[in-house]
Amino acid sequence: MVTAQWTEFMTRWHEGTVSSEELTAWQTSALRTVLSHVHDKSPFYNRRLNGADLQIEKLSDLAKIPYTTKDDLRQALHDMLSGSIGEAQFYFETTGTTGRPTPCPRAAIDFDLNVLALTHALDGLVRKHFSDTAERPILAVVAPNDVHAACLSLSFAAKQLGIAKLDLFPITPTLGFARFFEILVELRVNMILCSPSMMMALAEISSTYGIEVPDDLAVRAILTTGEMCSDSMRKLVGQTWKAEVYNFMYGSQEAGCPAVTRPDGSVVAVEPTYLMEVLDLEAETTLGFEGFGELCLTTLVPGIKPLIRYRTGDLAHITREASGGRTVKVLGRVKDMTDIGGTKRSAAEIDDTILANPELIYGYELEIYSKNDTDRLLVRVKAKEGADHAQLKSLVAERLTTSFGVPADVEIHPLLDLKSATGAWVSWKTARIKDRRATQSADIEERSAADLAQAVERAI
Repeated sequence: MVTAQWTEFMTRWHEGTVSSEELTAWQTSALRTVLSHVHDKSPFYNRRLNGADLQIEKLSDLAKIPYTTKDDLRQALHDMLSGSIGEAQFYFETTGTTGRPTPCPRAAIDFDLNVLALTHALDGLVRKHFSDTAERPILAVVAPNDVHAACLSLSFAAKQLGIAKLDLFPITPTLGFARFFEILVELRVNMILCSPSMMMALAEISSTYGIEVPDDLAVRAILTTGEMCSDSMRKLVGQTWKAEVYNFMYGSQEAGCPAVTRPDGSVVAVEPTYLMEVLDLEAETTLGFEGFGELCLTTLVPGIKPLIRYRTGDLAHITREASGGRTVKVLGRVKDMTDIGGTKRSAAEIDDTILANPELIYGYELEIYSKNDTDRLLVRVKAKEGADHAQLKSLVAERLTTSFGVPADVEIHPLLDLKSATGAWVSWKTARIKDRRATQSADIEERSAADLAQAVERAI
């Protein structure tokens, strides 16, 4: 009955028939419920919220509640849960690439509502790309499917819509890249969900297996997830594959799916089930539910692992639309911000500066060093076939110097470190940037990204 109430409200919200006043009332009531739920059932939150003011009269009262951090999740583990694993419908966990894996079970209500959001998003794209053709959508999910929520969630969403869906992750001994490309051709796969870096890596190596991207394939729409996809990266993937590219969803194993794409390419917060705050980067205080800063999530669903004011570590810009909805643009992680010439630059800023000409470039690596107390940049780029190398070097160097105010040199490399394509699944900064201004030993992200690149190299 409770799930039915949520489903009915969510459906109305997706259809645009919920007023802003009704939404606020729903969120406020749900916030009171979930705070009581975690206080009573989660050992961690019972301790964390002890003595906190849980009297919620309006949404801004959320600021009275303490934050939850990634370290909290790693330390608390099962104490974070508001129920036992036996009460869950599905069990997932984080990858452990950047620390100890943490449990991420889903109760039926958690899973069903996340699937509902994905179903509406997927339905919008299918209607856009296939309503005027007899061609049926065939969706390939190119992601590891062992304990990851996305693959299973997309299976249920595809089933609801009557869409053929297959899991097609090539970095396995049972599949491999040769058979991966054969299946894309044989089945005429026309939709792919994948990380943007992986899509570019696939395009680069396809000719090794006798496949030319995009000519030999039927891909119409690419749904990116798994890592930041800047505006320039989205254009690069789209130009390379001759397909329309969408930031399909923003989410994580820990938090579920708080934002999904719309057919116009914008990403909208799923407000019935999540509150998305923005935190000031310096003061670490809330800016409310719009603005630029660190994204902080509160789950409104009283499931098995609600998170209260969870600091994601992601850098985001949330904008309120005239219609009352909120669009979300994720710009990388806060820790990925890089000081260049005395100014901190986001991952998206760097991407958008270097990848401004997608017709000329496949990818890049950026090296930052200091000479005579002045920051300098060295960019290694892989040029696309037929690109004018002199023109490409001049364009990139000029944009970097103009945008960042520091000298820049550009080199054309036939091959980039494979980590630059695959390591972004672990950390964009680790994959893209070498900062020579400070000597640092390899951390867990560096080691994980290197291990992943080696695994891909062996599979190729």
